[in-house]
Amino acid sequence: MENKSEDYFRQYLKNITNDQLIQFYDDVEWTPFPVLVIKEYQHRFKAKNKKDVIKKLKIHAELAKKRTSELHSIAKKRSSTVSKKILSKGKKLSKSVENTKYLASSEKNLIILVKLGELNKKGIITDKEFQDKKKEILKRI
Repeated sequence: MENKSEDYFRQYLKNITNDQLIQFYDDVEWTPFPVLVIKEYQHRFKAKNKKDVIKKLKIHAELAKKRTSELHSIAKKRSSTVSKKILSKGKKLSKSVENTKYLASSEKNLIILVKLGELNKKGIITDKEFQDKKKEILKRI
């Protein structure tokens, strides 16, 4: 069973002007159904020389390969540049996260010191206990 879009394209080709068909034929590698374009071209212009048609297809196939290769190398260069930028930003972000962790732990330790100071003032822990814990926490900061 033939694809509906092929039917549509075949009908479309029958209704276009000769100039439009020639343009499609010249740019056959960019058309959705190149075989249909070639068949319509042969039918409309009674192109009997299949060698010319095959030669044209080979030329366009080579051009398509070359363009694909060029696009691949451009994409590879760009993706490499983008990858480097992403890695650079990722490193900066991880440093920021490390700094945030450090700040968060420092902040927690300061809160603990304040609470220990309050416990000391209330007499719940001794001065010696407070000083020992204070030294321990300050080493971590």
